[in-house]
Amino acid sequence: MKLEIGMYCYDKCNRKRGIGEVSYFSSNNNIVIRYKWGKKGMMNAVSKGNVIASQNIIDLIEIGDYVNGYKVVSKGTLSSESKKLYLAILTNDYGNFWSDKIFEQDIKTILTKEQFENNCFRIGDK
Repeated sequence: MKLEIGMYCYDKCNRKRGIGEVSYFSSNNNIVIRYKWGKKGMMNAVSKGNVIASQNIIDLIEIGDYVNGYKVVSKGTLSSESKKLYLAILTNDYGNFWSDKIFEQDIKTILTKEQFENNCFRIGDK
């Protein structure tokens, strides 16, 4: 796939930074990824071979990531004809857990499982 400016992407060697966008191409076959966190955002140069990218953000979400605050438990397609991707998310309502579908147009926030693990506070850690 040809990488283009504006594509959603992440560094496959360091997914704990999250998902960003291809900002521009720099020298030495590097791609600069712009992440949206921090005061002004953050940019990181990554070797072209270490970038996973797609025009569709749903393609980059993995099982265990959090979308709109809910944990992704599986990915699937509606039917063989439509091939419309959806995420099955784990929701909780008064102690009852069930899986619900979320489609690309409904995605507002994404937290990768690596970001969660890197930033969560664990009771008893020093």
